[in-house]
Amino acid sequence: MNLLKEIKVKFLTGDILTRLLLINSAVFVLSLLLDIIFTLFSFGNQNASFFSLNYPWNPIALLFRPWTLATSLFASWGLWHFLFNMLTLYWLGGVFLRFFTSNNLRGLYIIGGITGMLVFTGIFLLFPSLQEKVWADSLPLCSVCILSFCSALAFRAPDSTEPIPLIGTVKIKYIVIALLLIDLAVLPNANPATDAAHIGAAAIGWLFNRTLRKGKDITEPVTAIAVRIYDLFSGKKKKQ
Repeated sequence: MNLLKEIKVKFLTGDILTRLLLINSAVFVLSLLLDIIFTLFSFGNQNASFFSLNYPWNPIALLFRPWTLATSLFASWGLWHFLFNMLTLYWLGGVFLRFFTSNNLRGLYIIGGITGMLVFTGIFLLFPSLQEKVWADSLPLCSVCILSFCSALAFRAPDSTEPIPLIGTVKIKYIVIALLLIDLAVLPNANPATDAAHIGAAAIGWLFNRTLRKGKDITEPVTAIAVRIYDLFSGKKKKQ
């Protein structure tokens, strides 16, 4: 219980990076528990736990798994992809906060994930042949969300450098390109819809920078919703 209390305090008092890391970790642990339970009780097929937390392209399937709209934003393709995502989130998320705000980071994370959902579903609907060719008709969106703010960082400060052990200083634009290629390479049974979702998230990073230069912050609606949710759960009431 003390551990849970410590995690709760860390979540409530931590910055946006801490909160995102904790939520991602919680979803990963949940996926492991579901996998153990489903295996022990022979529930569903071998991928039942995967499908239970990740975003399905099919709107009908989504009706039976509406919670995946939230859980998929923090889900990864197994242990190694999870570790890769968390390292990227912690590292480049910290770099991102040198140039932008916490609200921007949270907003791009969510908007990037929603864009990934729309693109993922759109590709399957536009190319029905994919529906018969791939098993991965559900998508964990953590790496898609991360790519959205990494892309924004690359467009904002492409020539800024970061030190990498054994390599030296490397420009951010090359780091982001390399991370995208590595991410796509480690995706199991990747399909065009998955790749397109990542490209869509990268486009959001570009759009964010373009509109921000014109004085428009596309992350503001997400910030407003986040504030309302926080006030709701913290018991705060707006003064009349």
